[in-house]
Amino acid sequence: MMTNVMKTAALEPTPEMLRACRQGDKDAFKEIIFRYRTYAYNLIYKIIGSNVDHEDLVQEVFFQMHLSLSGFKGESTFSTWFHRLVIHVCSGHLRYIKAGKRIPQSELVAYDTVTDINRRHGGANAYEARELIEKAVAQLDERLRVPLVLNVYSEMGPGEIADVIGISEGTVKSRLFTARQKIKEFIGDVG
Repeated sequence: MMTNVMKTAALEPTPEMLRACRQGDKDAFKEIIFRYRTYAYNLIYKIIGSNVDHEDLVQEVFFQMHLSLSGFKGESTFSTWFHRLVIHVCSGHLRYIKAGKRIPQSELVAYDTVTDINRRHGGANAYEARELIEKAVAQLDERLRVPLVLNVYSEMGPGEIADVIGISEGTVKSRLFTARQKIKEFIGDVG
């Protein structure tokens, strides 16, 4: 797993800060944006890939957060709610792409999920290894890609992913297994 991942739990806003945001306190809202902006950008990049203007999607996430923050009742952690929001925005974007209104799905790239790719491919340089992994992940459909991103990039366990996505933990485990198998098959076919 990636060691330099910033955990969102450390960024969890206080109930007072969330209350202030719901009451229209712009400084409190700016503080939440400050805490989550980089994380949101990186998570979007990992889900969507590199061939898109991530800033537009980050702005959309915070716009949607502003619109729906009053609906956050604290039944889950803020970070779980925030992950759902990011996934919702990314899913909408991917549906838009799939409908042929933006860049083709085949041009999307994703993220590193296999750290020992060099060893298995005869010492391929880091750029070639990353490119191969990104192509493999780009072949995954959204239902497999999202749990994998949350597991690898956000270091979430199957239970947390199940809460964020709204599916059973068993289904998450199955999707993670399937996603990794498909990546291995793709890399094996290419290598």
